[in-house]
Amino acid sequence: MKKRYIAIIGILLLYFLAKMQLSNSIAEKDAINVSQVSLNLDKKDFNVLVYSQANEWVHEDAIPAAIEMINLLSEQNDWNLTISDEASIYNPNQLALFDVVIWNNVTGNTLNTNQRLAFKNYLENGGGFVGFHGSGDSSGSWDWYYDEVIRARFSHHPMVPQFQVGTLNKECPENFPACKELPIRWDQEEEWYVFYDSPRNKGAHILYTLDETNTVMSGVLEDGTLEDKTFGMPEDHPIVWYNCVGKGKAFYSALGHKGYYYKSPNYHQLFTEAINWAGNPKIKCN
Repeated sequence: MKKRYIAIIGILLLYFLAKMQLSNSIAEKDAINVSQVSLNLDKKDFNVLVYSQANEWVHEDAIPAAIEMINLLSEQNDWNLTISDEASIYNPNQLALFDVVIWNNVTGNTLNTNQRLAFKNYLENGGGFVGFHGSGDSSGSWDWYYDEVIRARFSHHPMVPQFQVGTLNKECPENFPACKELPIRWDQEEEWYVFYDSPRNKGAHILYTLDETNTVMSGVLEDGTLEDKTFGMPEDHPIVWYNCVGKGKAFYSALGHKGYYYKSPNYHQLFTEAINWAGNPKIKCN
């Protein structure tokens, strides 16, 4: 019996030693990954980080199409782009180099605890954020991001049919200076996101709402699955909005499921104004 106990203890000891070695190798790998990210940016430039990591639903068409659009807008507006899905950039020193961080259909949990804290501090202390479509689908587990940055919790999108043409109606918040340049009404095909509550109720400033008159918002599948997703937001269905996060500015658009949508002149105009607004320190958010 004594020999048996000694054998068990020996096995447990080997297990814990192996686990410690694995942890050390992971830590070393993480350290290598951090050191590999090198940024040579001039703070005098208008620096934009484009981040497209997707750990849940991957918008395979939309992500590269959005990057193509941002590249074009960058040339037109003289932005300095950094396109990277490397989460190690989310540290205080490197985030401080950027005027705007764009989340291009980011889904799921992509940042660790320290990276989340660095991003939170960046935004609350005057940074800029622009989020596209999937970046607001609530597929991650980060309360601060969904409650303070997005200001809405995603419920579902229509399923039968999934894509419908809807009419967007513009509102013009006083503190979004380029709003008058944007189209007043605009018909758009989209996978329309439905939220549990309007971000307006949480202090967001709305730029566009969806007129649900000729659309079906039910997310119930043909076989009856998701039977609790029958509702829409007929009284107030925001699609594009912005809000203040501490001293920082956050802009979110639920538009952009399909790749070809990003070729729309309306998209180009909307996101040009959004990125310039979010990254301009002279424009205060209130």
